[in-house]
Amino acid sequence: MYRFDEVIDRKGTNSLKWDGVETRYGASDLLPLWVADMDFKAPQPVLDALTKRVQQGVFGYITPSSSVNESIVNWASRRYDWEIHSNSIVHTVGIVPTISNLVKAFINPGDEVIIQTPVYYPFYDVIKQNDRTILRNPLLQDENGQFKMDLTQLEESISEKTKMLVFCHPHNPGGRVWTIQELEDLAAICKKYDLLVVSDEIHADLLFDGYKHVPFASINEDMADRTFTCLAPTKTFNLAGIIASYIVVENKKLRLDLRRYLESTFMNSPNAFAGIATEVAYNEGEEWLQELMQYVQHNYQFTVDFIQTHMPKVKVVKPQGTYLLWLDFSEIPLTADERKQWLVEEAKVALNHGAMFGDEGENFERLNLACPRETLQKGLDQIKHAYDNHQF
Repeated sequence: MYRFDEVIDRKGTNSLKWDGVETRYGASDLLPLWVADMDFKAPQPVLDALTKRVQQGVFGYITPSSSVNESIVNWASRRYDWEIHSNSIVHTVGIVPTISNLVKAFINPGDEVIIQTPVYYPFYDVIKQNDRTILRNPLLQDENGQFKMDLTQLEESISEKTKMLVFCHPHNPGGRVWTIQELEDLAAICKKYDLLVVSDEIHADLLFDGYKHVPFASINEDMADRTFTCLAPTKTFNLAGIIASYIVVENKKLRLDLRRYLESTFMNSPNAFAGIATEVAYNEGEEWLQELMQYVQHNYQFTVDFIQTHMPKVKVVKPQGTYLLWLDFSEIPLTADERKQWLVEEAKVALNHGAMFGDEGENFERLNLACPRETLQKGLDQIKHAYDNHQF
C-alpha cells in the first residue's frame, strides 16, 4: 500500500541528514546513510491531518487534549500489553532535552549516572554538560556480536554517589531487544541500590519479526515506581521534525516534581502539530508501521547478502529492533580514523562512526537501513568499490 521504494529528494530542505553532511563530514558529495531518520514519507493519515491543520491557518497557543493521551494509552496497551493511566503521561519537547531535564531535576552535580556503552552518543553530553559524572557499564558481545549486559561489573562499580541509570531499550546502536530475564536482573540491581531509571524507549515500535518490546516500568511495581519511561511517535513514524515526545511517570511524587521542573524551565509546551501527529499516528498508522518494518527487514537481508558476497571481511551484527545496522570492521586493516577517512573520501558515504558511541565502538560503523532500496544499493556499491580498490 505504501511506496517505500519512492526516492524523495530531500536536498535543500534543511535536512540534517542530507544538507548537514558537509558540516559534519567535511564534504558535500556524500550519500547519507547516517543519522536515525528515514527517507520515507510519514503515514498518509498524519499528512492529511497536518495539512488540514495548516489550512486552518491559525497557529496560536494550544491546550492539552485528552484524546491525545487516550491514543497513547491505547497504543501502550495494544503494542506492549502495558496498562498505563492517562494521568501518568507528561508531554515534553524531545527525548534528549527530556533526559537532560531529568538528570538536572532529580540528581545533584557530581552524582554518578550509569550508561551501558557503546550507546547513543547524546547520553554522554546530557550527563557531562550538566556536571554529573558518567559511570560506564560496558556491554559484552557474544559469539554473534550481540550485546549482553555485564551486571557483575555494574554492581562492582556502583558507589554511594551512583543515583541514576540512563537505559537504552531497545539498544542503539546495537539493535538489541532486551529480554524479560535481562530486564528483571537489571531491575533487581536498580532496586538494591535505589537507583532512579530513565528508560529511553523511543525505538520500542521498530521491532524485527519474533521480538516484542517489554517496557522496563512494566517489570514489577518497584520498577514502575522508580522509572521515567521516555517515548515518542517521532522515531516510529518519521516525524522527528515535529518535536513530539512524552514521559510515562507512574510515581505521583516524581511526576509532580517533574511537572514543576518543566514549568520552571518553560519546557512543557509542545508545538501545535505535536498532539495532532501523535494522536493520528497512534490511531491510524499501524498498517504503515507494519509495512515499514517488512521493508526494513528486506533491506537488512539485501545488505547482509551483499556484504557477505562482496565484502566478507565486514561482519554484520543482526539487529532485533531499530532500523540501524551495526557493522564490524575489525578485520579491515585500518585504524578508526583511517577508516573514517576512507569511507568519506573514497566510498563517498556518510555513516555514523562507531567511536562516537564510546570507545567500545571503535571498530564499528552504524548504517541506516530506512531508505529506498535504490539508495541503499548505491551506498553499498560505493563502499564495495572502495573496498575493492584496497584489495582487503
